[in-house]
Amino acid sequence: MQYSKNKFKKLLVGLLIFPLVILFVTACFDITGVTQPSTAKVGETITITVDVNYDSEDTDQNYKFLIFGMMAPKSWDIANNAVVAFSSSVNQSPDRPGSGNMIADPQDLTFWGNKSKGSDGNETGNTWTQDMNAILDIGENYGEVEWVAFRSENPIDASQISVDGTITVTLTVGDGHTGAQLGYWIGSHNDGFKQEDSIDSSTQDAESRFWDTGYASINITGAGSGSTDLTGPAPTFTAFISPEGYLFDDIITVRFDAKEGFNGANTALLNANAVHLNATIMLGDGTTITKADRDAASSMTLVGNNIWEITMWPPGYFDVTAGNLITEIHLSFSNADGSITVRNPGYDSDIVFGANCQ
Repeated sequence: MQYSKNKFKKLLVGLLIFPLVILFVTACFDITGVTQPSTAKVGETITITVDVNYDSEDTDQNYKFLIFGMMAPKSWDIANNAVVAFSSSVNQSPDRPGSGNMIADPQDLTFWGNKSKGSDGNETGNTWTQDMNAILDIGENYGEVEWVAFRSENPIDASQISVDGTITVTLTVGDGHTGAQLGYWIGSHNDGFKQEDSIDSSTQDAESRFWDTGYASINITGAGSGSTDLTGPAPTFTAFISPEGYLFDDIITVRFDAKEGFNGANTALLNANAVHLNATIMLGDGTTITKADRDAASSMTLVGNNIWEITMWPPGYFDVTAGNLITEIHLSFSNADGSITVRNPGYDSDIVFGANCQ
């Protein structure tokens, strides 16, 4: 599977004036591949492998704790749900193994291996998990994901110049989402999230990478009716449908709040004199029916402070032939002459609802 990376490359630069060349002693990690199911079902146990290369310019790199991070939906609870192990060809001694189990980020910061280090290489006073969530991005997800750190049970032998290894993750797929982008991080306790900058005038904007990240998307089947795709669009409070456990064969009420725009701003229909519903339904056979006539039937009623509602029986409103099943409804809202239309704030798309029987 292809995966995307946010990666910094090592840059070694000599002095411009003096013949002396200064080299940085770096210990770089690279994620060289991610093998992850493209599709999985809620409740299914899946196995993920993350291929890693460790490259050092110095053989004096013993007794490092290997740190691994994984980003997944919060509802998966991978701190308690995931089993993580690492393997490599290195096996220096029992107290410095090249393979072993990894434990979820311990909270005891009195132990030296549990202390996270920031971009300057200094201890932050946080756990690895806390710093991952503060420093790392969340890929293509809109939110509702978390990074969780795992630490090798024992220090590893990192005295080899170049070593290939594999992180293996076994977990049970959680509910709540139909899609997500999972994330992976690899590094060590003594470098942490360090980014090495130039030393005085000896280099020109040099920067070394001590860690690496990788991302891969997954589709999730068997999720509940209220589940969302974490890769977007994000849920919005601009519109919602009631009752909470509706089906499209029920009488439903669509509510539009003109105050709920992008990032908390108002929508372009704030204080409008009239609001009309524009709607498209998708049937089970894939065909669509659209009603966007801005007529009396689509006129919404002002029921509160810039809050508009319309109540309908979808099969009748859209003249659906008996026997056809409505699977989705796509909504936008316009003023009386159609010169202003509000869709999903922050996205160039309608607001989409599926059936929500609970």
